[in-house]
Amino acid sequence: MNSVPSNGGMDMKRGILIFIMLFGILAFTSCSKEEIFITTEDVAFNTMLVKRDGSIYVAIVEDFDKSHYNLSELNEFVSKEVKAYNDEVGSDEVSLESLEIKNDKAVMIIRYSKMAHYSAFNNIQVAYFSADTDNVDLDLPAQYINAKKETLVSKEDAFKSKKDQVLVVYEPFDIILEGKVRFYSENATYIEENKIHSASEDMTVVIYKPM
Repeated sequence: MNSVPSNGGMDMKRGILIFIMLFGILAFTSCSKEEIFITTEDVAFNTMLVKRDGSIYVAIVEDFDKSHYNLSELNEFVSKEVKAYNDEVGSDEVSLESLEIKNDKAVMIIRYSKMAHYSAFNNIQVAYFSADTDNVDLDLPAQYINAKKETLVSKEDAFKSKKDQVLVVYEPFDIILEGKVRFYSENATYIEENKIHSASEDMTVVIYKPM
């Protein structure tokens, strides 16, 4: 006599399938929103990491190969500058995260709570805004490279998605984003999905989708 399979077996298979599907969704979500950090071991070139919450980590790499250079004095000098700035603005908006010597180079990482404090602390021109911002007081490029298709597009097309963020810098940087690069100015170099290299002091524009 043939036996009839019970519903328990089917329920078990269905449960396993649902678990696998949910695990796949969670894994994809986790990867797409993975938090990024930089350390002194990671950087060999000046690097800017733009976090999802708008905070900025900037790594500066400078030659430190003279016998009279003193790491403690440098640390003390930078710490005093950071404290003076925070005292002036009335809150802890800037912090020295690390300062080390690597291969005769000083590697310093400073955190800024937002781009405006990076600009003010260093007296450097920079811009960071949403693509839906009107009346941006910048002479932005008329054309951009589509990161996915590697083709030129107009400014109107590049700024079409109002959910994107726009970063404008005027310094040579490896720019790392907690997001996905969608368009960038022609003077920049695409490295990978979330990384752009700006090689000059001319305006470099990166338009990206936050993750």
